[in-house]
Amino acid sequence: MIWVWVAVAVVVVAAGALIPVVVGRNRPADGGDAAISARERYELLGHYVENPVATTDTEAEELLRRGRERWNSAGAVLSTARAAADFQLAERVAGEGLAAVTEAYARMGIAGPPS
Repeated sequence: MIWVWVAVAVVVVAAGALIPVVVGRNRPADGGDAAISARERYELLGHYVENPVATTDTEAEELLRRGRERWNSAGAVLSTARAAADFQLAERVAGEGLAAVTEAYARMGIAGPPS
C-alpha cells in the first residue's frame, strides 16, 4: 500500500515541475510596439553592418566596428527579451549602432541609414 502513496507523490512532484515549463514555453513575449520597433531598428542596423563597405578611413572603420558591436549586443538582448523594458534597451543599443554607422557613411561620402 505504501508503494501507491509513493507513486502518487512522484506523479504530483513531476507534474508540479513540468507544468510551469510547458505553460511558459508557449507564452509569447510581452513587448507590443516596443518589440516591433526594436526588431525594426536591429534589422536596419544589420543591413548596414553584415556586409560592411571597405574603407581606408580609420575613423570610419572604427565607427563601423562600433556599429557591428552594437548590432551583436542588440541581438543578444532581443534573444532573451520578454518585457517592454528589454525591447526598449535593445532599441536604444541598435540606435547607438545606427548613429555610428550613419557617421561612418557620412565620413566616406555615401548615403547611410535613413534618419
